[in-house]
Amino acid sequence: MKRRTLCWVVCVALCAVACKKTEKSSAVPSANDILQKMNAREKVLSSFAIQVRTEDADMTVEHTLTFRAPNLLRADVTQPQKLVLSFDGQNYYRLEEATGRLSIVSLQLPTMERKMALSMLMGALIPEGFQLPRMVLRNSKQSWLEAQGQSRVLRMENPVSEGNESATIVYVVRWPSMDFLKKEIFVDGQEQVAFVMQEETCMPQGEVCLPTQIVAKHQEEALAPQKIKLLNFQQAVSNEHFVLQAPEGFSTERHTLSSLSELQAFVP
Repeated sequence: MKRRTLCWVVCVALCAVACKKTEKSSAVPSANDILQKMNAREKVLSSFAIQVRTEDADMTVEHTLTFRAPNLLRADVTQPQKLVLSFDGQNYYRLEEATGRLSIVSLQLPTMERKMALSMLMGALIPEGFQLPRMVLRNSKQSWLEAQGQSRVLRMENPVSEGNESATIVYVVRWPSMDFLKKEIFVDGQEQVAFVMQEETCMPQGEVCLPTQIVAKHQEEALAPQKIKLLNFQQAVSNEHFVLQAPEGFSTERHTLSSLSELQAFVP
């Protein structure tokens, strides 16, 4: 009898330990956990070049994007018109073939404001999955979604407000690699647009997967498919690639941006 009682006690104890482990593993990641995974992904995406083609009903936009950490970025737009945008760590360049003009803007801004300025100037040219989720982690709400194979799927909900308008941005990522799966934008509780990863390529080391096709949707209607071709990954890119020079016959204009309130004049 004592032996049976002892076995029963041991079984209960083992069950309790197993339940605690399961409960712990189901806890959603904290903001600090997510930040650590973002930093790890950012290190892997230290240098790359991609070709991006976005097809809309009225327009096709095609450009080549080159990035080198920490913030060097260049976009060579070939459609609908030829245009080169670049940032060399200090100066923002805009080379317009249509006007024959090179504009050079020195960003004399604090670090965070400079990041915001770059996001407004060039962020639209960086596909989801090649940039980290733009969100305030301390305000975000995390939850698990149905697992995808061996990987877990994390939903991150982030409220955004500006003036009297409020919106919610939702990112869905593969955990813990932070691979992009979906982004949704809600206004007053109604979904306005969603960006969905449809195809991807995974690096041989298995560290990250990168989207090769993303589709924008509105109420399940596909709006603008975006196809992405990886040209190089983690290859060295010289500083000179991000410094633009005016071709012969082009004029050059120089400006200084010392406040975000002046930014609108330079947004494409």
